[in-house]
Amino acid sequence: MSIRATYASVSSYSPRELRDGLEKVFAPQLADFGGSLHGKSVLLKPNLLAWRREGDIACVHPAFLLEVARLFLDAGARRVSLRETPGCQSVESVLKGMGIDETLRHMNVDAAGFGDYQAFEAVEGMRFRNLELDAEFRRFDCVVDLAKVKTHGMMTLTLCVKNLFGMVRGSSRLGWHLAVGRDFGRFADMLLDLYLAVRPQFNFLDGIVAMEGNGPGSGSARALNFIAGASDALALDAATSGLLGVPDLLLLERARKRNLLPEGIEVCGMPPKLESPLILPDPPGVCLDWGVFLPPFCRSLLRRELLSRPELDAAKCVGCALCVKMCPPSSLRMGPDHRPVFHLDDCIRCYCCQEHCPQGAIRPRESRGMRLVSGVEKIIRKVF
Repeated sequence: MSIRATYASVSSYSPRELRDGLEKVFAPQLADFGGSLHGKSVLLKPNLLAWRREGDIACVHPAFLLEVARLFLDAGARRVSLRETPGCQSVESVLKGMGIDETLRHMNVDAAGFGDYQAFEAVEGMRFRNLELDAEFRRFDCVVDLAKVKTHGMMTLTLCVKNLFGMVRGSSRLGWHLAVGRDFGRFADMLLDLYLAVRPQFNFLDGIVAMEGNGPGSGSARALNFIAGASDALALDAATSGLLGVPDLLLLERARKRNLLPEGIEVCGMPPKLESPLILPDPPGVCLDWGVFLPPFCRSLLRRELLSRPELDAAKCVGCALCVKMCPPSSLRMGPDHRPVFHLDDCIRCYCCQEHCPQGAIRPRESRGMRLVSGVEKIIRKVF
């Protein structure tokens, strides 16, 4: 059975245009679910990284979130709830900053942070045996994944599967960054395990105004004018990443190796057509495949020297020290000038500092050595 990834052209966040587009991408998912939501309980899991200013593109747009909630209520859902774990704020403060907290209450949509964290019993195909995530989703009839189309310093793009990382306890999220270190393939495997554990039945992408460049927290706005939906998160990511010009996404490469990619993904509706490629962050520098044949000390040297590294734009930094607080291995220190100082020997390149910087003062930078060796590798792969 093929999975339909449905796209709708939507140029603004006006309620009428949003509703029209959402209904188009919702209908095939509802059919896959069984055709009815009457009496069902629904859990919304939006991407609410942080709300730092009006129109912050680090989150799904508040109008998008409200209209999806209305959509499920109008379809007969008995209960609609919202759960999320923002990066460094509470759900309540994010929704209040968006100006939609009262509206959600009037709609009887209860909103709170995740909190019932439990070790998840591994299901078939999972690689990690110690995932701890919120267990409340199992008490709902369906999970709705509401993701924002954004670039990501570590994973290149963050779409529906990456959005599930918000169901992991905040402190554990830092621990996972520390545990996988510089092997971003392992991080992608962990995200795929989350996908296998949760399997959201409804998945939506807010690509009306996306984020490019220094994502996922401090990138630039890019109008892509589309929304998308599918009953499978990984299928929607696979279809959309190709349309956005990133067909070789690491998450998808790992999914192919594990035989997790759904077969027969059908692109329906009006998919986006980009006039120019998305501006992507510098590549994270996954360890070169041929590096596995080198002695351990050489592999360690390669990882340290060839990976991109976080770089501070001192002109933008305001010395808030949030990056220091959010650094899993504590490789950042505040210097005498009240600016963070990077200790790269301890840095695991998780880019939590970049993700949470409210000023966009940190971005990944590709080293000269990395550019040189990556070019050599491309030549070798092309020749052989």
